[in-house]
Amino acid sequence: MKKELLLASALASTVGMAGIAEAASATFSGHNRTGVAGTNPDSSDSDSVGAKQLNNFNVSISETTDAGMKIATGFTLTDEGGAESDASGLTLTFTDGSSLQLVEAGSASGAHAVSVPGASGELGISNTSTNQSAGGLDVGTGADAVGFDYATAADAFGIEGFSANVSASFNSDITATSGTAATVTIENSYAVGVTYKTTAGDSTVTVGAGYNAADGNSQTATKDNATYHIGGTVVTGDLTVGAGFADGDWLAENNQMQGSYVAAGAKYVSGDITFNIGMSAGDAIDEALGATATSSEDSVDKVSASVDYVIASGVTGTVGYRSEDVKDEGTSANTFSGSSWYVGATISF
Repeated sequence: MKKELLLASALASTVGMAGIAEAASATFSGHNRTGVAGTNPDSSDSDSVGAKQLNNFNVSISETTDAGMKIATGFTLTDEGGAESDASGLTLTFTDGSSLQLVEAGSASGAHAVSVPGASGELGISNTSTNQSAGGLDVGTGADAVGFDYATAADAFGIEGFSANVSASFNSDITATSGTAATVTIENSYAVGVTYKTTAGDSTVTVGAGYNAADGNSQTATKDNATYHIGGTVVTGDLTVGAGFADGDWLAENNQMQGSYVAAGAKYVSGDITFNIGMSAGDAIDEALGATATSSEDSVDKVSASVDYVIASGVTGTVGYRSEDVKDEGTSANTFSGSSWYVGATISF
């Protein structure tokens, strides 16, 4: 509790500094995505076709003190993830370019996961809830909302192209739970992430890596979150290629997992047209809390491609296709495997 009080005191004293304008500046952005998507599971010969209508609205609020420090926050109204509103925390950007996020800060490790090129569009077949395969480079990077994330300025420590983050969250007041059916909640977490960007001939090379550790409130679990990731991208003219790998242990709901994730992809831009291709493979051995990892492996393998075309300023059309193979406890899950496609447009503002 002492850590939470110290954090709250620092936050209150910072916001109370003189020189903050009475009315902060606000900007907004967002998009509306409309299209048609289809799936063809391996368990059926018939396609399923339906409309896809997704939108979001982002509001950014910020102001700069007389001393030059920027204070920013914001929120999102969206139906894409099923949430009606998603509020941001508070970000302080200092005059040297470094920043400090307070409340809802997230994970320093996840912030440095490289963006591996992949297909765009609303693709995919809904997976079974019992498949716990790793789904991204940021697997296991959860954090409690009570915490901070400090980001260095560019060219940190005198190294050109280097940047780093360190984060932590604290909430040891969460009620402890026990039993294999208990839901795990993250208490404390600690993470670090780094990125290095340089040029090699005509190419720009970016390498990112991170490590995240967290403990939960379960008295039954025999492991905590401990994951790492590393990846890189190379941009040469209009071509971007990238790859990444993640591995470790993590907890979710009433399960404890050990697994990995790998992704690779490429993107090529030719005028108003962008070609994307990507593949990913995630796996995990999942057990009930406290159980020894002896079960067969869950896995999800995907290969996808898409073409984006800029129809007009702020309007992009997309055609995409994905093939995926799912195994649950080592057995092929034909209901959740197969192919999917998408045709639609995104209008941004």
